[in-house]
Amino acid sequence: MRTFPVFISFDGKPPLVVGGGELAAVKTRLLLKRAEIVDVAANALGAELAKLAEQGQVNCVPPAPGIDQLRGRPLVIAATEDDEEDSRVSAIARALGVPVNVPDRLELCTFALPAIVDRGEVTVAIGTSAAAPVLAQRLRAWLEQELHPRLDALAKLAGEFREHVAEKLPAGPSRRHFWETVFDGAAADAMLKGDEPKARALIGEAIEQASASGGPQGRVLLVGAGPGDPELLTLKAVRALKAADVVFYDRLVGDGVLDCARREAELIPVGKAKGAHSVPQSEINAALIERAKAGQIVVRLKGGDPFVFGRGGEELDALRAENIAIEIVPGVTAGVAAAASLQIPLTHRDVSHTVTFVSGHEAGGKEPSFAHLDLTALASGNNTLIVYMGVTTGAVIAQRLLEAGFRPGLPVIAVENASRDDERRVATTIATLAAQPKSLGLKSPAVLIFGEVAGLPASGIVEDILASEEVARAYA
Repeated sequence: MRTFPVFISFDGKPPLVVGGGELAAVKTRLLLKRAEIVDVAANALGAELAKLAEQGQVNCVPPAPGIDQLRGRPLVIAATEDDEEDSRVSAIARALGVPVNVPDRLELCTFALPAIVDRGEVTVAIGTSAAAPVLAQRLRAWLEQELHPRLDALAKLAGEFREHVAEKLPAGPSRRHFWETVFDGAAADAMLKGDEPKARALIGEAIEQASASGGPQGRVLLVGAGPGDPELLTLKAVRALKAADVVFYDRLVGDGVLDCARREAELIPVGKAKGAHSVPQSEINAALIERAKAGQIVVRLKGGDPFVFGRGGEELDALRAENIAIEIVPGVTAGVAAAASLQIPLTHRDVSHTVTFVSGHEAGGKEPSFAHLDLTALASGNNTLIVYMGVTTGAVIAQRLLEAGFRPGLPVIAVENASRDDERRVATTIATLAAQPKSLGLKSPAVLIFGEVAGLPASGIVEDILASEEVARAYA
Protein backbone atom coordinates (compact mmCIF):
# COMPACT_ATOMS: atom_id res chain seq x y z
CA MET A 1 0.00 0.00 0.00
CA ARG A 2 1.61 3.25 -1.13
CA THR A 3 -1.01 5.54 0.42
CA PHE A 4 -2.35 5.63 3.97
CA PRO A 5 -6.11 6.05 4.47
CA VAL A 6 -7.24 8.89 6.75
CA PHE A 7 -10.44 10.89 7.30
CA ILE A 8 -10.03 14.69 7.10
CA SER A 9 -12.14 17.14 9.11
CA PHE A 10 -13.77 20.06 7.29
CA ASP A 11 -14.62 21.95 10.49
CA GLY A 12 -12.12 24.75 9.81
CA LYS A 13 -11.28 26.46 6.54
CA PRO A 14 -13.31 25.07 3.59
CA PRO A 15 -11.66 22.79 1.05
CA LEU A 16 -10.67 24.50 -2.20
CA VAL A 17 -11.43 23.37 -5.77
CA VAL A 18 -9.57 25.20 -8.54
CA GLY A 19 -11.50 25.15 -11.81
CA GLY A 20 -15.02 25.90 -12.96
CA GLY A 21 -15.84 23.18 -15.47
CA GLU A 22 -17.53 19.79 -15.37
CA LEU A 23 -14.57 17.99 -13.77
CA ALA A 24 -14.37 20.59 -11.01
CA ALA A 25 -18.13 20.19 -10.47
CA VAL A 26 -17.78 16.42 -10.01
CA LYS A 27 -15.09 16.90 -7.36
CA THR A 28 -17.03 19.66 -5.63
CA ARG A 29 -20.12 17.47 -5.45
CA LEU A 30 -18.02 14.75 -3.79
CA LEU A 31 -16.62 17.15 -1.18
CA LEU A 32 -20.09 18.45 -0.38
CA LYS A 33 -20.97 15.04 1.02
CA ARG A 34 -19.13 16.18 4.15
CA ALA A 35 -18.28 19.88 3.73
CA GLU A 36 -20.97 22.48 4.39
CA ILE A 37 -19.43 24.75 1.79
CA VAL A 38 -16.64 24.46 -0.80
CA ASP A 39 -14.54 27.36 -2.06
CA VAL A 40 -14.18 27.35 -5.85
CA ALA A 41 -11.53 29.40 -7.66
CA ALA A 42 -12.38 29.93 -11.33
CA ASN A 43 -12.70 32.57 -14.02
CA ALA A 44 -16.25 31.37 -14.72
CA LEU A 45 -18.54 28.72 -13.28
CA GLY A 46 -20.23 26.04 -15.34
CA ALA A 47 -23.95 25.38 -14.99
CA GLU A 48 -23.72 22.90 -12.09
CA LEU A 49 -21.28 24.97 -10.05
CA ALA A 50 -23.32 28.12 -10.70
CA LYS A 51 -26.40 26.36 -9.34
CA LEU A 52 -24.50 25.22 -6.26
CA ALA A 53 -23.32 28.80 -5.74
CA GLU A 54 -26.92 30.04 -5.90
CA GLN A 55 -27.84 27.45 -3.22
CA GLY A 56 -25.05 28.70 -0.96
CA GLN A 57 -23.01 25.50 -1.13
CA VAL A 58 -20.20 26.99 -3.24
CA ASN A 59 -18.31 30.15 -2.38
CA CYS A 60 -16.62 31.83 -5.35
CA VAL A 61 -13.05 33.03 -4.76
CA PRO A 62 -10.65 34.74 -7.20
CA PRO A 63 -9.03 32.56 -9.88
CA ALA A 64 -5.31 31.63 -9.94
CA PRO A 65 -5.08 31.29 -6.14
CA GLY A 66 -1.69 31.84 -4.52
CA ILE A 67 0.02 31.06 -1.25
CA ASP A 68 -2.40 33.02 0.94
CA GLN A 69 -5.42 31.35 -0.62
CA LEU A 70 -4.03 27.80 -0.22
CA ARG A 71 -2.45 28.07 3.23
CA GLY A 72 -4.46 26.32 5.97
CA ARG A 73 -6.78 24.41 3.65
CA PRO A 74 -7.75 20.86 4.70
CA LEU A 75 -7.19 19.88 1.06
CA VAL A 76 -7.03 21.32 -2.44
CA ILE A 77 -8.20 19.82 -5.73
CA ALA A 78 -6.78 21.34 -8.91
CA ALA A 79 -9.25 20.50 -11.70
CA THR A 80 -8.76 23.30 -14.20
CA GLU A 81 -7.86 20.76 -16.95
CA ASP A 82 -5.02 23.15 -17.81
CA ASP A 83 -1.72 21.30 -17.23
CA GLU A 84 0.27 24.46 -16.49
CA GLU A 85 -2.22 25.88 -13.99
CA ASP A 86 -2.80 22.51 -12.27
CA SER A 87 0.98 22.07 -11.93
CA ARG A 88 1.32 25.56 -10.44
CA VAL A 89 -1.40 24.97 -7.85
CA SER A 90 0.05 21.56 -6.98
CA ALA A 91 3.52 23.00 -6.46
CA ILE A 92 2.25 25.69 -4.07
CA ALA A 93 0.14 23.21 -2.09
CA ARG A 94 3.00 20.74 -1.74
CA ALA A 95 5.36 23.49 -0.61
CA LEU A 96 2.85 24.47 2.08
CA GLY A 97 2.21 20.87 3.14
CA VAL A 98 -1.44 21.11 2.05
CA PRO A 99 -2.87 17.82 0.68
CA VAL A 100 -3.47 18.25 -3.07
CA ASN A 101 -5.09 16.14 -5.76
CA VAL A 102 -4.94 16.67 -9.51
CA PRO A 103 -7.26 14.25 -11.37
CA ASP A 104 -5.36 11.79 -13.59
CA ARG A 105 -1.99 13.38 -12.72
CA LEU A 106 -0.49 11.04 -10.13
CA GLU A 107 2.84 12.83 -10.11
CA LEU A 108 1.12 16.02 -8.92
CA CYS A 109 -0.93 14.39 -6.14
CA THR A 110 -0.21 13.88 -2.46
CA PHE A 111 -3.52 12.12 -1.82
CA ALA A 112 -6.02 10.07 -3.81
CA LEU A 113 -9.79 10.41 -3.75
CA PRO A 114 -11.38 7.09 -2.73
CA ALA A 115 -14.54 5.40 -3.91
CA ILE A 116 -16.97 6.11 -1.06
CA VAL A 117 -19.82 4.14 0.46
CA ASP A 118 -21.82 6.74 2.36
CA ARG A 119 -23.97 5.74 5.33
CA GLY A 120 -23.85 9.10 7.08
CA GLU A 121 -21.82 8.61 10.25
CA VAL A 122 -20.52 5.34 8.76
CA THR A 123 -18.24 5.91 5.78
CA VAL A 124 -16.25 3.33 3.86
CA ALA A 125 -13.45 4.66 1.65
CA ILE A 126 -11.95 2.32 -0.94
CA GLY A 127 -8.61 3.04 -2.55
CA THR A 128 -6.29 1.22 -4.92
CA SER A 129 -3.41 3.74 -4.84
CA ALA A 130 -4.85 4.96 -8.15
CA ALA A 131 -3.78 1.68 -9.77
CA ALA A 132 -7.26 0.33 -10.51
CA PRO A 133 -10.07 2.89 -10.01
CA VAL A 134 -12.61 0.70 -11.81
CA LEU A 135 -11.92 -2.08 -9.29
CA ALA A 136 -12.57 0.40 -6.47
CA GLN A 137 -15.90 1.30 -8.08
CA ARG A 138 -16.86 -2.37 -8.32
CA LEU A 139 -16.03 -2.91 -4.66
CA ARG A 140 -18.11 0.12 -3.77
CA ALA A 141 -21.10 -1.29 -5.67
CA TRP A 142 -20.76 -4.57 -3.78
CA LEU A 143 -20.52 -2.86 -0.39
CA GLU A 144 -23.52 -0.67 -1.20
CA GLN A 145 -25.58 -3.85 -1.37
CA GLU A 146 -24.00 -5.44 1.71
CA LEU A 147 -24.15 -2.56 4.22
CA HIS A 148 -27.48 -1.89 5.88
CA PRO A 149 -29.02 1.48 4.89
CA ARG A 150 -29.76 2.28 8.55
CA LEU A 151 -26.16 2.02 9.75
CA ASP A 152 -26.08 5.81 10.04
CA ALA A 153 -28.96 5.74 12.52
CA LEU A 154 -27.26 3.00 14.55
CA ALA A 155 -23.99 4.95 14.69
CA LYS A 156 -25.76 8.15 15.78
CA LEU A 157 -27.63 6.27 18.51
CA ALA A 158 -24.37 4.81 19.80
CA GLY A 159 -22.88 8.30 19.78
CA GLU A 160 -25.66 9.54 22.05
CA PHE A 161 -24.79 6.88 24.63
CA ARG A 162 -20.99 7.26 24.51
CA GLU A 163 -20.73 9.74 27.36
CA HIS A 164 -23.07 7.71 29.58
CA VAL A 165 -21.11 4.52 28.89
CA ALA A 166 -17.84 6.33 29.66
CA GLU A 167 -19.26 7.36 33.06
CA LYS A 168 -20.33 3.82 33.91
CA LEU A 169 -17.55 1.65 32.46
CA PRO A 170 -13.77 2.06 32.59
CA ALA A 171 -11.85 2.56 29.37
CA GLY A 172 -10.24 -0.45 27.76
CA PRO A 173 -11.54 -4.00 27.34
CA SER A 174 -14.59 -3.46 29.54
CA ARG A 175 -15.94 -0.63 27.41
CA ARG A 176 -14.99 -2.20 24.11
CA HIS A 177 -16.61 -5.52 25.04
CA PHE A 178 -19.77 -3.65 25.97
CA TRP A 179 -20.02 -2.02 22.54
CA GLU A 180 -19.26 -5.30 20.79
CA THR A 181 -22.17 -6.86 22.67
CA VAL A 182 -24.44 -3.99 21.66
CA PHE A 183 -23.53 -4.09 17.98
CA ASP A 184 -23.77 -7.88 17.83
CA GLY A 185 -27.00 -8.11 19.79
CA ALA A 186 -30.68 -7.30 20.01
CA ALA A 187 -30.22 -3.53 20.40
CA ALA A 188 -28.51 -3.14 17.05
CA ASP A 189 -30.99 -5.50 15.44
CA ALA A 190 -33.91 -3.41 16.71
CA MET A 191 -32.34 -0.17 15.47
CA LEU A 192 -31.65 -1.56 12.03
CA LYS A 193 -35.29 -2.66 11.85
CA GLY A 194 -36.41 0.87 12.66
CA ASP A 195 -37.52 0.28 16.29
CA GLU A 196 -35.56 3.06 17.98
CA PRO A 197 -37.45 3.03 21.34
CA LYS A 198 -36.68 -0.66 21.79
CA ALA A 199 -33.04 -0.15 20.83
CA ARG A 200 -32.67 2.69 23.34
CA ALA A 201 -34.22 0.62 26.11
CA LEU A 202 -31.98 -2.37 25.38
CA ILE A 203 -28.82 -0.26 25.39
CA GLY A 204 -29.86 1.34 28.68
CA GLU A 205 -30.43 -2.08 30.24
CA ALA A 206 -27.09 -3.32 28.92
CA ILE A 207 -25.28 -0.35 30.48
CA GLU A 208 -26.78 -1.03 33.90
CA GLN A 209 -26.02 -4.76 33.69
CA ALA A 210 -22.43 -4.17 32.63
CA SER A 211 -21.96 -1.57 35.36
CA ALA A 212 -23.38 -3.86 38.03
CA SER A 213 -21.31 -6.88 37.01
CA GLY A 214 -18.16 -5.40 38.54
CA GLY A 215 -16.01 -5.62 35.42
CA PRO A 216 -15.65 -7.42 32.14
CA GLN A 217 -16.12 -11.16 31.99
CA GLY A 218 -13.22 -12.79 30.19
CA ARG A 219 -13.52 -15.84 27.99
CA VAL A 220 -11.41 -18.09 25.82
CA LEU A 221 -12.11 -19.12 22.26
CA LEU A 222 -10.30 -22.19 20.94
CA VAL A 223 -10.14 -21.33 17.26
CA GLY A 224 -9.12 -23.52 14.35
CA ALA A 225 -6.88 -21.58 11.97
CA GLY A 226 -7.15 -24.14 9.20
CA PRO A 227 -4.16 -25.44 7.23
CA GLY A 228 -2.68 -22.04 6.39
CA ASP A 229 -4.72 -20.48 3.60
CA PRO A 230 -6.52 -17.46 5.14
CA GLU A 231 -9.46 -18.02 2.80
CA LEU A 232 -10.14 -21.33 4.54
CA LEU A 233 -10.87 -19.56 7.83
CA THR A 234 -14.50 -19.75 8.87
CA LEU A 235 -16.46 -16.52 9.24
CA LYS A 236 -16.78 -17.30 12.94
CA ALA A 237 -13.00 -17.60 13.25
CA VAL A 238 -12.52 -14.19 11.62
CA ARG A 239 -15.06 -12.63 13.99
CA ALA A 240 -13.22 -14.17 16.95
CA LEU A 241 -9.91 -12.71 15.78
CA LYS A 242 -11.51 -9.29 15.30
CA ALA A 243 -12.81 -9.37 18.89
CA ALA A 244 -9.66 -10.69 20.60
CA ASP A 245 -7.61 -8.75 23.13
CA VAL A 246 -4.85 -11.34 22.93
CA VAL A 247 -4.09 -14.18 20.51
CA PHE A 248 -1.91 -17.12 21.49
CA TYR A 249 -0.98 -18.75 18.20
CA ASP A 250 0.71 -21.93 16.99
CA ARG A 251 3.81 -22.25 14.84
CA LEU A 252 1.70 -23.53 11.93
CA VAL A 253 -0.51 -20.43 11.79
CA GLY A 254 0.40 -18.34 8.74
CA ASP A 255 0.91 -14.58 8.65
CA GLY A 256 -2.10 -14.19 6.38
CA VAL A 257 -4.28 -15.66 9.12
CA LEU A 258 -2.84 -13.36 11.77
CA ASP A 259 -3.61 -10.38 9.54
CA CYS A 260 -7.28 -11.02 10.35
CA ALA A 261 -6.68 -10.23 14.03
CA ARG A 262 -7.76 -6.93 15.52
CA ARG A 263 -5.02 -4.36 14.96
CA GLU A 264 -4.66 -3.66 18.69
CA ALA A 265 -4.65 -7.33 19.70
CA GLU A 266 -1.55 -8.70 21.42
CA LEU A 267 -0.09 -11.55 19.36
CA ILE A 268 1.88 -14.15 21.34
CA PRO A 269 3.59 -17.14 19.66
CA VAL A 270 3.42 -20.37 21.65
CA GLY A 271 4.19 -22.76 18.81
CA LYS A 272 5.52 -26.25 19.25
CA ALA A 273 7.41 -28.46 16.85
CA LYS A 274 8.65 -32.03 17.09
CA GLY A 275 11.58 -32.03 19.51
CA ALA A 276 11.30 -28.27 20.13
CA HIS A 277 8.46 -27.43 22.51
CA SER A 278 9.04 -23.69 22.84
CA VAL A 279 6.28 -23.21 25.44
CA PRO A 280 5.18 -26.11 27.68
CA GLN A 281 1.48 -26.94 27.51
CA SER A 282 1.09 -26.23 31.21
CA GLU A 283 2.36 -22.67 30.70
CA ILE A 284 -0.02 -22.14 27.78
CA ASN A 285 -2.93 -23.31 29.93
CA ALA A 286 -1.88 -20.99 32.75
CA ALA A 287 -1.58 -18.01 30.39
CA LEU A 288 -5.05 -18.59 28.95
CA ILE A 289 -6.54 -18.76 32.43
CA GLU A 290 -4.68 -15.67 33.66
CA ARG A 291 -5.74 -13.50 30.72
CA ALA A 292 -9.37 -14.64 30.86
CA LYS A 293 -9.55 -13.93 34.60
CA ALA A 294 -8.21 -10.45 33.85
CA GLY A 295 -11.35 -9.86 31.78
CA GLN A 296 -9.83 -10.26 28.33
CA ILE A 297 -11.20 -12.00 25.26
CA VAL A 298 -8.56 -14.62 24.60
CA VAL A 299 -8.17 -16.50 21.31
CA ARG A 300 -6.13 -19.68 21.31
CA LEU A 301 -5.41 -20.00 17.60
CA LYS A 302 -4.44 -23.52 16.57
CA GLY A 303 -3.41 -24.84 13.16
CA GLY A 304 -6.08 -26.97 11.53
CA ASP A 305 -8.81 -27.90 14.00
CA PRO A 306 -8.38 -27.54 17.79
CA PHE A 307 -9.70 -31.03 18.42
CA VAL A 308 -7.76 -32.93 15.74
CA PHE A 309 -4.29 -33.58 17.18
CA GLY A 310 -4.28 -30.00 18.47
CA ARG A 311 -4.30 -30.69 22.24
CA GLY A 312 -7.45 -28.63 22.42
CA GLY A 313 -8.92 -31.18 24.82
CA GLU A 314 -6.19 -30.52 27.38
CA GLU A 315 -6.77 -26.77 27.22
CA LEU A 316 -10.52 -27.32 27.47
CA ASP A 317 -10.09 -29.38 30.67
CA ALA A 318 -7.84 -26.74 32.24
CA LEU A 319 -10.25 -23.91 31.43
CA ARG A 320 -13.29 -25.80 32.68
CA ALA A 321 -11.52 -26.52 35.96
CA GLU A 322 -11.24 -22.75 36.48
CA ASN A 323 -14.84 -22.05 35.37
CA ILE A 324 -13.66 -19.98 32.42
CA ALA A 325 -16.26 -19.31 29.70
CA ILE A 326 -15.20 -21.22 26.57
CA GLU A 327 -16.21 -21.27 22.93
CA ILE A 328 -14.96 -23.72 20.31
CA VAL A 329 -14.55 -22.58 16.71
CA PRO A 330 -13.71 -25.55 14.44
CA GLY A 331 -11.26 -25.27 11.57
CA VAL A 332 -10.47 -27.11 8.34
CA THR A 333 -8.09 -29.90 9.31
CA ALA A 334 -4.98 -30.55 7.18
CA GLY A 335 -6.07 -33.99 5.96
CA VAL A 336 -9.29 -32.61 4.52
CA ALA A 337 -7.47 -29.61 3.03
CA ALA A 338 -4.89 -31.87 1.37
CA ALA A 339 -7.59 -34.00 -0.22
CA ALA A 340 -9.43 -30.91 -1.43
CA SER A 341 -6.27 -29.50 -2.97
CA LEU A 342 -5.57 -32.80 -4.73
CA GLN A 343 -9.25 -33.09 -5.65
CA ILE A 344 -9.40 -36.67 -4.45
CA PRO A 345 -12.18 -37.87 -2.15
CA LEU A 346 -11.34 -39.35 1.22
CA THR A 347 -14.36 -41.61 0.85
CA HIS A 348 -15.61 -43.12 -2.37
CA ARG A 349 -18.27 -45.78 -2.52
CA ASP A 350 -16.17 -47.85 -4.92
CA VAL A 351 -12.88 -47.86 -3.01
CA SER A 352 -13.21 -46.34 0.50
CA HIS A 353 -16.05 -46.44 3.00
CA THR A 354 -14.26 -45.12 6.09
CA VAL A 355 -11.55 -42.62 7.06
CA THR A 356 -9.16 -43.04 9.98
CA PHE A 357 -7.11 -40.11 11.30
CA VAL A 358 -3.96 -41.07 13.21
CA SER A 359 -0.85 -39.36 14.55
CA GLY A 360 2.57 -40.34 13.27
CA HIS A 361 3.99 -39.92 16.78
CA GLU A 362 3.01 -40.91 20.27
CA ALA A 363 3.47 -38.83 23.43
CA GLY A 364 7.08 -37.79 23.92
CA GLY A 365 7.87 -38.06 20.21
CA LYS A 366 7.95 -41.86 20.21
CA GLU A 367 7.33 -43.84 17.04
CA PRO A 368 3.69 -44.93 16.72
CA SER A 369 2.80 -48.43 17.89
CA PHE A 370 -0.83 -48.28 16.67
CA ALA A 371 -1.65 -50.60 19.58
CA HIS A 372 -5.06 -48.97 19.78
CA LEU A 373 -5.90 -49.84 16.15
CA ASP A 374 -6.89 -53.08 14.48
CA LEU A 375 -4.59 -52.61 11.51
CA THR A 376 -5.43 -56.06 10.17
CA ALA A 377 -9.09 -55.05 9.88
CA LEU A 378 -8.14 -51.83 8.14
CA ALA A 379 -5.93 -53.76 5.73
CA SER A 380 -8.95 -55.57 4.35
CA GLY A 381 -9.59 -52.58 2.12
CA ASN A 382 -12.24 -49.87 1.68
CA ASN A 383 -10.48 -47.59 4.15
CA THR A 384 -8.45 -44.40 3.92
CA LEU A 385 -5.75 -43.75 6.51
CA ILE A 386 -4.68 -40.13 7.13
CA VAL A 387 -1.42 -39.76 9.06
CA TYR A 388 -0.50 -36.44 10.68
CA MET A 389 3.06 -35.63 11.74
CA GLY A 390 4.38 -38.62 9.84
CA VAL A 391 7.23 -37.13 7.81
CA THR A 392 10.04 -38.59 9.91
CA THR A 393 8.21 -41.82 10.82
CA GLY A 394 6.63 -42.49 7.41
CA ALA A 395 8.86 -45.48 6.65
CA VAL A 396 8.18 -47.03 10.07
CA ILE A 397 4.43 -46.56 9.59
CA ALA A 398 4.59 -48.10 6.12
CA GLN A 399 6.48 -51.13 7.46
CA ARG A 400 3.91 -51.70 10.21
CA LEU A 401 1.10 -51.47 7.70
CA LEU A 402 2.81 -54.06 5.51
CA GLU A 403 3.19 -56.33 8.53
CA ALA A 404 -0.54 -55.93 9.21
CA GLY A 405 -1.41 -57.12 5.71
CA PHE A 406 -1.71 -53.93 3.68
CA ARG A 407 -0.88 -54.71 0.07
CA PRO A 408 2.60 -53.51 -1.00
CA GLY A 409 1.30 -51.59 -4.01
CA LEU A 410 -1.27 -49.57 -2.03
CA PRO A 411 -0.98 -45.92 -3.16
CA VAL A 412 0.33 -43.22 -0.81
CA ILE A 413 0.27 -39.46 -1.34
CA ALA A 414 2.13 -37.12 1.00
CA VAL A 415 1.22 -33.42 0.98
CA GLU A 416 3.48 -30.76 2.49
CA ASN A 417 1.99 -27.36 3.43
CA ALA A 418 -1.49 -28.25 2.21
CA SER A 419 -3.42 -25.23 0.84
CA ARG A 420 -0.41 -22.90 0.97
CA ASP A 421 1.47 -21.32 -1.92
CA ASP A 422 4.45 -23.63 -1.34
CA GLU A 423 2.39 -26.83 -1.25
CA ARG A 424 4.20 -29.93 -2.52
CA ARG A 425 2.79 -33.41 -3.28
CA VAL A 426 4.63 -36.72 -3.56
CA ALA A 427 3.10 -40.05 -4.64
CA THR A 428 4.51 -43.49 -3.94
CA THR A 429 3.46 -46.90 -2.57
CA ILE A 430 3.64 -48.43 0.90
CA ALA A 431 6.40 -50.82 -0.15
CA THR A 432 8.54 -48.08 -1.65
CA LEU A 433 8.07 -45.84 1.38
CA ALA A 434 9.01 -48.67 3.76
CA ALA A 435 12.15 -49.59 1.80
CA GLN A 436 13.28 -46.06 0.95
CA PRO A 437 12.83 -44.05 4.21
CA LYS A 438 14.12 -40.73 2.83
CA SER A 439 12.33 -40.95 -0.49
CA LEU A 440 9.61 -38.41 0.34
CA GLY A 441 12.04 -35.56 0.93
CA LEU A 442 9.31 -33.52 2.62
CA LYS A 443 9.33 -31.21 5.61
CA SER A 444 6.75 -30.70 8.33
CA PRO A 445 3.89 -29.84 8.27
CA ALA A 446 2.72 -32.66 6.03
CA VAL A 447 0.07 -35.34 5.98
CA LEU A 448 0.23 -38.80 4.42
CA ILE A 449 -2.80 -40.35 2.73
CA PHE A 450 -2.75 -44.16 2.55
CA GLY A 451 -5.45 -45.91 0.53
CA GLU A 452 -6.93 -46.63 -2.86
CA VAL A 453 -8.20 -43.05 -3.05
CA ALA A 454 -4.57 -41.93 -3.23
CA GLY A 455 -4.40 -43.67 -6.58
CA LEU A 456 -7.33 -41.78 -8.07
CA PRO A 457 -6.55 -39.00 -10.61
CA ALA A 458 -5.26 -35.95 -8.77
CA SER A 459 -5.34 -32.30 -9.77
CA GLY A 460 -2.09 -30.39 -10.21
CA ILE A 461 1.51 -31.49 -10.07
CA VAL A 462 2.26 -34.67 -8.14
CA GLU A 463 5.83 -35.97 -7.98
CA ASP A 464 6.14 -39.75 -8.38
CA ILE A 465 8.70 -41.75 -6.43
CA LEU A 466 9.46 -44.98 -8.25
CA ALA A 467 10.49 -48.10 -6.41
CA SER A 468 14.10 -49.18 -6.62
CA GLU A 469 14.89 -52.30 -8.62
CA GLU A 470 15.37 -54.20 -5.37
CA VAL A 471 11.91 -53.20 -4.10
CA ALA A 472 10.32 -53.94 -7.46
CA ARG A 473 11.82 -57.45 -7.46
CA ALA A 474 10.82 -58.10 -3.86
CA TYR A 475 7.15 -57.38 -4.54
CA ALA A 476 6.93 -58.56 -8.13
